[in-house]
Amino acid sequence: MKKVFKKISLTTLTIGLTAFFIGGSMLKTAPASALVDTPWGPDRTTFTWEDPAPYATFNSITNNPSIGDERNFVRIREVKDGEHYKDEVALEVGKTYEVYIYYHNNADAHEVGKTAIGIADGASVKSSFPATVKAGEKGTVTATVFASDTDPLAVWDGAYMTTDRDVYLRYVPGTATIHNGGTLDGSSIGPDYLFGEGALLGYNKFSGLLPGCNEYAGYITYQLFVDAPGFDISKSVVGDATTVEAGGVVTFKVRYQNTGTMDQTNVVVKDILPEGLEYVAGSAKLYNNNFPDGKPVNDDIISENGMNIGDYAGTTGWAELTYQAIVKDDVKCGDELTNAVTVSTNDGNKDAGLTLTVDGPSCDVVVVEKTCKTNPEMEGCQELPSTGPLEIVMASIIILGVAGGGYYVYRTQKTLKKYEAAAKGENVSQKGPEENTPSE
Repeated sequence: MKKVFKKISLTTLTIGLTAFFIGGSMLKTAPASALVDTPWGPDRTTFTWEDPAPYATFNSITNNPSIGDERNFVRIREVKDGEHYKDEVALEVGKTYEVYIYYHNNADAHEVGKTAIGIADGASVKSSFPATVKAGEKGTVTATVFASDTDPLAVWDGAYMTTDRDVYLRYVPGTATIHNGGTLDGSSIGPDYLFGEGALLGYNKFSGLLPGCNEYAGYITYQLFVDAPGFDISKSVVGDATTVEAGGVVTFKVRYQNTGTMDQTNVVVKDILPEGLEYVAGSAKLYNNNFPDGKPVNDDIISENGMNIGDYAGTTGWAELTYQAIVKDDVKCGDELTNAVTVSTNDGNKDAGLTLTVDGPSCDVVVVEKTCKTNPEMEGCQELPSTGPLEIVMASIIILGVAGGGYYVYRTQKTLKKYEAAAKGENVSQKGPEENTPSE
């Protein structure tokens, strides 16, 4: 009966490993050269499925029907249907990945597998992963299987992770689990041990005793979540008009959106108004997840330290801040007023700007300088008579006529005096008749 149980356990484990690892298709033996670029070690004596080891040793068979070369015993995959384990994955923010760690004491079950020579004592596994992976670099998740009496005492391997942006890796609580053919199957492994000095392995209990034979082989899985901070900001004008007039009021809107998977705390918004704009005290209003209809807030947005608008959850947190400014009267048509806003988070800062142009009906009036040409009725603009050749002749005739008339009056008065004197018996000058006769 005992032999039957062993046979059933071996079959169940082999089928389970094959289906779980490669989705039902048999993985061929991986050549040793395929391990050159993977973080595995140490170099050790290898064995085959048909000719196992005569002593306790871990993961040294090169043609395991389930996983191929056992030296490549750490792999990773994205957690989703149909995804297989592999040596390298490209991480995406917001997704979960599962690490696979295979262990197998290769001692020959028929010879020494259950003897002191073939039983691994203090058999344990430990693993590590980087807290962050930088853009363009490779992060490595590693695992070590070790015992106190195996040769070599420890073996290790790893898998790679790449990313196109800086990310954080978070262990998903409760996911570290052992899978085998014994009663421990599906049991949780304490992360403090797995990611510390090591978690004991076993078959029916975590005893650290692991006999040789595929029956006692198994694997550990745990999951990692890919975190990354991120946020977007924008600045706009309510109504979208970016032209203003002197004396007008403009309403600004600053929007913040947490686009990352990590919470951001104590988000601060600071606005720097340019010359030409004056903040309207008491006009600020904050909208966010907790206040979708908005609430009045203080005027710290234009203060030196800015306004703290609170904490915002990853992927869902958002806020909008509206406030007003008056366009000063001394702005000139065509002036450009550039307004800058800065949003600061515990993951960095971002700036956004907006340019307003002074324009409007008053800027369309054309001011023409008044001159005598455009305004002849203006005082001092009456023209003197023209003095061309014809005008000079006419003026001369007029002047002569005036002079001649004066002379006529003078001669008439003189002749009159002579006749008056003759009538009174006075002596009249003896001159020719032409001189004594009044000229016509």
